[in-house]
Amino acid sequence: MDWELLGYKEYPFSVNPISLNTLELFTGHNEEIIICKNILNDKNIRLVIEGACGVGTTSFANYLKIFSQKKQLYFSPRDEVSVEKNWNLESLLTAVISTIVRELEITHGKEVNKNSVFKEAKSLSYRLSEAYNTFGVTAFSFGGNYGKSSTVSQPTFVPSTTLIHHLQDLGKLALKLGYKNGILIQLNNLDVNIIHTEEHLEYLFNAARDSFQIDNISWFLVGDIGLRSFISKRVDRLDDIISDEIFINPLNKPVYHELIDKRLNYYKIDKNVKFPLEKEIFEYLYDVTGGRLRYIFGLIYALTNRLNIGKIIQTVSTDLAKATITALTKERMQKFNLSTGEEELIKTLVKQGESNVVNLAKKTRKNRSFVSRTINKLLGAGVVTMRQESNQRIYAPSLDAKIAFLELTQAKR
Repeated sequence: MDWELLGYKEYPFSVNPISLNTLELFTGHNEEIIICKNILNDKNIRLVIEGACGVGTTSFANYLKIFSQKKQLYFSPRDEVSVEKNWNLESLLTAVISTIVRELEITHGKEVNKNSVFKEAKSLSYRLSEAYNTFGVTAFSFGGNYGKSSTVSQPTFVPSTTLIHHLQDLGKLALKLGYKNGILIQLNNLDVNIIHTEEHLEYLFNAARDSFQIDNISWFLVGDIGLRSFISKRVDRLDDIISDEIFINPLNKPVYHELIDKRLNYYKIDKNVKFPLEKEIFEYLYDVTGGRLRYIFGLIYALTNRLNIGKIIQTVSTDLAKATITALTKERMQKFNLSTGEEELIKTLVKQGESNVVNLAKKTRKNRSFVSRTINKLLGAGVVTMRQESNQRIYAPSLDAKIAFLELTQAKR
């Protein structure tokens, strides 16, 4: 898609999180921002930031990191550490140190290149990168099929105690560079039962507990809904030292439309140009996704390309957009090659909105073992999602499944 022909510098709705270059596009969450700015005046914080996938938790954390760096409160690497599902403590600490070293070299190269702490951390980072690559990994994202025992099957090239000492020294270096509270690290992908099994995340948090208490190092722990509850129930040692938690809800509709307008105006080449999608389409996308921005932006991109906007079609009606979006999601669902029984279960879940295995078994008139086995398969494929509520697992359809079978819920009404 040539966006310049449509009057825009580039696609206005990138799914990439807010960065230093796009900071002025950040919109909303004013109350949460005020709370977090107060928290950032302290040192050695452990802040949990959670919200549904795609609502903007990473952008929210990025905004706070950039703020804290500008105010010289924290040295805050621009890159978050995306915690992979097979990491052990040593791989986590290695990724953290490498992220700090990379950012120090970019922002303070002249000041730190002769500093012994920085040189030792940089040398260690390079050696470990080579070692992990030799073992068969890339950028600390482990390949291979480790299964449930992955947490003990990974290599340990440097003891965690050595890595912790390097992290301590880097924290002191940040103070010398003028950052009042040291270093702020953002850990992403802490999604229970989506990226990580409960067992693995429990192991990793318990193993990292002492690392989370290193002086002059603060942490953002960013994950999906249920992260704070999981820590409270399964990781007592970490629960005791969490500073606070922030829940990120989807933007309300007025703020959502403010964000849309802000992005369109930011990327416009010609101030008189009009975006080819009607406002009603943005309303529809908000309603069917529950305000999940990343998913909305992805659908807009797919929609504009699918309809050859600017070549065949100049403006898109609401009816055409709805039909195209439904077709797109149905195509995505077809890739899963669902059996009749699996599709029936998903359709039932779409009608219900969310449900547990017992109720699904009643609705579909299937035995519980079949429903449990099938729902776990669909969960692994990403066709359904799951959240823990007390002792129950509550399942919901993915957004693709919800939109693909949207007529079922409309018929229900």
